[in-house]
Amino acid sequence: MNLYRFRWAPGIALLAHTPTDSDGVQIRTWSTIGLPVRLSVSVVRQTREAYYGPAHNRPSGLWKRVLRAVVQGNGLSYMHYCPDLPPFRRGVELSVPRRTLLVGYTTRRHERAIADHHAEPCPACVAAGWRAPENAT
Repeated sequence: MNLYRFRWAPGIALLAHTPTDSDGVQIRTWSTIGLPVRLSVSVVRQTREAYYGPAHNRPSGLWKRVLRAVVQGNGLSYMHYCPDLPPFRRGVELSVPRRTLLVGYTTRRHERAIADHHAEPCPACVAAGWRAPENAT
């Protein structure tokens, strides 16, 4: 992962990161650090093969499914860490085939709630696949 940090002022920075092992998907994310609200912008770009599948296996009528997925993908975005917690990140997602833009924000209160939640083992997080089960000793 490529990670860059640009300092604006003492305690305030812009963080940019790009995963390098993407397998046909390129994700670039920019987010702020040190502000009362964390702002983030993510851009996702996929190759034709990653989005549509291999050329020789593409089903007929694929354009209808792609159009339906794009229409359903646009709009407000809520992300969850755990089924027991309320959504922690809100934003707007705009999609066109093979490209997605997500503009979102997270408040410090939600980040503190997530940190407090992860301080103790949570069975719902383990069941949802967000965390590995604790080692039995």
